[in-house]
Amino acid sequence: MVTEPRTREAAGAAAASRRVVPDVGAVAPDIWLISAATLVAAVLRFATITSQSFWIDEASTVHEVGLSLGSMLHAVRLNETTPQLYFVIAWVWTRIFGGGELGIRSLSAVAGVALVPVLYLCGRELVSRRAGVAAAALAAFNPFLIWYSQEARSYMLLGLLSGLSLLFCARAIRTRARRDVVAWGACSALAILTHFFAAFLIVPEALWILWQLRSREAVLVAGAVAAIQLAILPLAIADTVRPFPSILAAPLSVRLEQVPVTFAASQLYESSVTWGAPGAAILLAIVGALLWLGADPAERRGARRAAAIAAVTLLMPVAFAAVGHDYVFARNLLPAWIPLAVLLGAACAASRARTAGMAFGVALIALFLWAGAKIDSSPAYQRPDWRGAAVALGSSSRPRAILAYDGNAAEQPLAIYLRHTRFSYSGMPRSNAAVPVSEVDVIGNTAQSIATRLPAGVRVISSSAVNDILVVRFALRSSWRLAPSALAAAAPSLVGPAPAGHTAVIIQR
Repeated sequence: MVTEPRTREAAGAAAASRRVVPDVGAVAPDIWLISAATLVAAVLRFATITSQSFWIDEASTVHEVGLSLGSMLHAVRLNETTPQLYFVIAWVWTRIFGGGELGIRSLSAVAGVALVPVLYLCGRELVSRRAGVAAAALAAFNPFLIWYSQEARSYMLLGLLSGLSLLFCARAIRTRARRDVVAWGACSALAILTHFFAAFLIVPEALWILWQLRSREAVLVAGAVAAIQLAILPLAIADTVRPFPSILAAPLSVRLEQVPVTFAASQLYESSVTWGAPGAAILLAIVGALLWLGADPAERRGARRAAAIAAVTLLMPVAFAAVGHDYVFARNLLPAWIPLAVLLGAACAASRARTAGMAFGVALIALFLWAGAKIDSSPAYQRPDWRGAAVALGSSSRPRAILAYDGNAAEQPLAIYLRHTRFSYSGMPRSNAAVPVSEVDVIGNTAQSIATRLPAGVRVISSSAVNDILVVRFALRSSWRLAPSALAAAAPSLVGPAPAGHTAVIIQR
């Protein structure tokens, strides 16, 4: 009499347990693979996120997000070359997570990690599940994406929003659902408000949507995105006509050859660009062969669409450069990496060439790992160690002038790391009035040396090398009372030979 209810009770508990505990075996294999790729991406981006110091562009970000919201928006409008969305998000983010290397860079790192599953969804939507897995795996290991996932700038937010834009574009064309069209418009608008170069990805997407859907909703959403682009167009034009000698010093042909090198090997473009064009040609030949011989018609169709969007995204900035609006640089072309990853994923996952495709994918990941290891092991490919230079400068109980031969490139990061200094976009104090200093320090490079005959009353306190940065501290027997411009002119009498560029002057009180 007692056993039967207990038996029914036990059977009910077992059934409830089966309903609560998920069937691990029922989870699709690609979900496990994407989860693993996302975890790897998080480790690669966060493990070394603080190993390098801020460089000039990041220092500007740190300075700006440390201001009040109104002052920050004003500073971004005057001094930055991108719209303000990233800076608004970073302003809020740093109030929660802090403004140090980990705190402010973690925004980009989170965006970089999130891009991995988004690329899987893009590949799945355009080509196949296997292509999505391959594209996500390439993104997880790619040193170009890792680098900008560890930088306090707008590039990885741009990458994530570009990925979402491509995803909802492909989904809207497949489903023809209003929600997907609206989602595409929202992500595209946010991408445009993050970086002007997002438009070069969104234009072919918009044309594709309009051609395929030919619906009232598509026209309205595309029109709204176009209106946002037109609203910020004056800002884009004003920014792109500014001179950027540090970026545009190399001819356009050289910078174009740097693009495939940077996309594959990140900062290694600094040492060699001779294999950029041949490497890209070989890569495209392999991709074409795998798709032609091994992909089915549906896979080839999706790959062609990804290739067409990538080609337009890359070629439109080049066309603008040809007519005088040149701002072509690899990091600005990051939106093109998204459809290119889908194209590569399609080649790696071609259904009738799985062995060859897998070998191709493994070779690409091996290249990425080699490039990443080379960057991590060589300071020459890393950001200048201004944090280490600030440590070498140490503290001083007396007012001192710090003369930096690298100009703003040194002044802005040092102003972040050194206390009791003022941030300057120009590299010079706001006033050129004479200031008394009891110590003068020079920051140059290890190819320079201390002058053989120093001015009277000057002696060396210390000299140290921080990677390729030379830091020399000089004590003055009698204080100097000179204007910042005169202090800059005195630098060659201390450390030479002096470079031809602008010497920044930092007054630390």
